[in-house]
Amino acid sequence: MQDFMRDELGAPKIVDRSTFQAELDALRVREKAHTREGDAIAAARRRLPMVEVDGSTPLIGERGR
Repeated sequence: MQDFMRDELGAPKIVDRSTFQAELDALRVREKAHTREGDAIAAARRRLPMVEVDGSTPLIGERGR
């Protein structure tokens, strides 16, 4: 592929294996941090306090009452 075509298509640059590996390792660090943050948010959501619902409150679902 010619350089001008690669630039037009927005394709990534071609690099050697060590550069690719370094960028991949850096990306994995970011991905793991993202996963840990998502897990922490989900855990915080599970720990949210609950609100008691009055037993006389009618509950209506897709099949009705």
